[in-house]
Amino acid sequence: MRAGGDMRQVCLHLLRDDLPRAGLALARLHAFAPEPGDGKPQAGFDSFPGEAFNDCIGDSLSYFERIHKLLSRPLQQLPTPPAPGPAALDRSALLAQHHWLSRAWARVGQFETRQQQIDEQLRELNQLRKSLAELAGLDLDLGELHNPHRFLHLQIGLVPTENLNKLRRALALSGYLILRTSREPELSRVLIGGPRQTQELQEVLNAAGFQALDIPDDFRAASGQVAAQLTQRQAELEQRQHQLDQAMQLWVDENGLKLMQIKQVLDRARPLLGIGRAAQARGELTQLRGWLAADHLPQAEALLRQNLRHPFLLQQRPPLPEEYPQVPVPPQRHPWLRPFSLLVQQFGVPRFGEIDPSWLFTLSFCLMFGMMFGDLGQGAVFVLLGLLFRSRLGLLTPPLVLAGAASMLFGLLYGSVFGVEHWIEPLWRSPLSDPALMLGYALAWGVGFITLGSVIAIINRLLEQDLTGALFDASGVFSLVLYLSLVGGLYGLAQGDGFHPAALLLLLLALAAFMLHLWRESTAPWGERALTVLIETFELIIGYFSNSLSFLRVAAFSLNHVALSLAIFTLADTMDGAGHWLMLVLGNLFVMVLEGAIVAIQILRLEYYEGFSRFFRADGKAFTPLRYGPAPEVPANPQPHPPLHPRGMP
Repeated sequence: MRAGGDMRQVCLHLLRDDLPRAGLALARLHAFAPEPGDGKPQAGFDSFPGEAFNDCIGDSLSYFERIHKLLSRPLQQLPTPPAPGPAALDRSALLAQHHWLSRAWARVGQFETRQQQIDEQLRELNQLRKSLAELAGLDLDLGELHNPHRFLHLQIGLVPTENLNKLRRALALSGYLILRTSREPELSRVLIGGPRQTQELQEVLNAAGFQALDIPDDFRAASGQVAAQLTQRQAELEQRQHQLDQAMQLWVDENGLKLMQIKQVLDRARPLLGIGRAAQARGELTQLRGWLAADHLPQAEALLRQNLRHPFLLQQRPPLPEEYPQVPVPPQRHPWLRPFSLLVQQFGVPRFGEIDPSWLFTLSFCLMFGMMFGDLGQGAVFVLLGLLFRSRLGLLTPPLVLAGAASMLFGLLYGSVFGVEHWIEPLWRSPLSDPALMLGYALAWGVGFITLGSVIAIINRLLEQDLTGALFDASGVFSLVLYLSLVGGLYGLAQGDGFHPAALLLLLLALAAFMLHLWRESTAPWGERALTVLIETFELIIGYFSNSLSFLRVAAFSLNHVALSLAIFTLADTMDGAGHWLMLVLGNLFVMVLEGAIVAIQILRLEYYEGFSRFFRADGKAFTPLRYGPAPEVPANPQPHPPLHPRGMP
């Protein structure tokens, strides 16, 4: 399966007056991605009519969003206005609405300024209340604390209650007194008085954990009078807020329906922001280019016929090989492959025309999860959780169910049910019964995975008509032959049969071809060229070996899974009754959550760095279509579309 499917480049020829209607019609498909090209007008064209809409619509949307944010509550009470007609997308109408919104914001912006002032004063009032609460219990005339005293230094603050007596004794030795105290369970408020402030006083206070309190300038009376003043200010602010709410409600009553009608027009015009330089014009003749999936072509023509007022011509063709890097790649539609496709895109977007890595990623992810986390019971829990909570899990459902099913399959092979290995007879063997064999199978899996990745890389280069890359890239034919011959020779050595002559011959031929290609590609002096060839060849061989050895973690985690289960049973055996079963349940939960997450992370690492980096360019272009309204239904087996002609022409 190739990434991007059957994409077509479409070129729509129409009159300038119909461009807004065409943009809205194509946006209903959720399948048309505009193609601006190099951003320069083609021969015969001299302007970009799509850009004329951008500033107008963009500014209008900005005005509307600011107005709606401020007036959201009264606007929610308005009835839904009637839908606007097609003429509302005309540029003259959009400009008129832009002017209305700018004038509306000139008025509503005053509401925003007044609201900000009230909010700021409310925050200040709350801070004063908090400060007054911190001084509660001291029964002070706070105004007196602002007056300077010639021979007396007063200081208010908080001190840990447990340090209060120690502080009292230390202050007495220094000539200071605690004049007022308000005890609390943790922090007590104190008023300290004595001679002018000295360094000795500050050291005593620091040792006791003293926290000084600032007395705001607003506090110029006794605590009770200050509280009454704050209450009066609160009432004044509430009155101002009420008056502002009435003014905003009055504006909404007079203009709200008009504002919501403009919102409907802007929602319809929003897709035009994506057209930009994809539309080019000369006079009234306009051309709109983009990419569209082939199975949407009949729907696109039908929508254009319904919405455009003048004749049009819709041309389409498959992308050329040199255009592949610019062709956007739509995401997977299959519900079971889509979550894995999103994980693939975390590494990068596949280039159009490449073999889609989603299916290989799905298969290898599930198989490796099963190998590393093989348990019939725990896998069944994953499957049941995925099916029971599929509405809440959403896109996580397919990975959870498929990984759980793979875990169940390998649990049967290993004979493991919730870590117990004597309830069922294994179809194969337990990982701990022969760890060396498990490591060998993991290494063989890695060799197969890397080989398949290299084969896919070779096919991708051939599809791109890049014969040199298919032969000599780091994942090309000669590199793959070098790798497999080296693996085969080393396997023979490990078996005691020696390095097979055929493997040695293939190794030398592939090594010579690869090094000769590197030599010819380099333009450096001979000495530097020879050093470069040796380093790159050594790096290639070491890279293959390190990638292969990375797959030993597949066996390591399968052994680790069994070892964790044994540890849980060992702990459970030290307990009796309910404690025994509680340990088994909690231990299995611990394994499923913690080890399950670690295994998934390790698999992603193997997929990204040992798989994708070998055959996946990850430099494709993401598919960002125009969107308006709900996505349409696409037939599962669309009929071949007829040739597309100008509207009204045979």
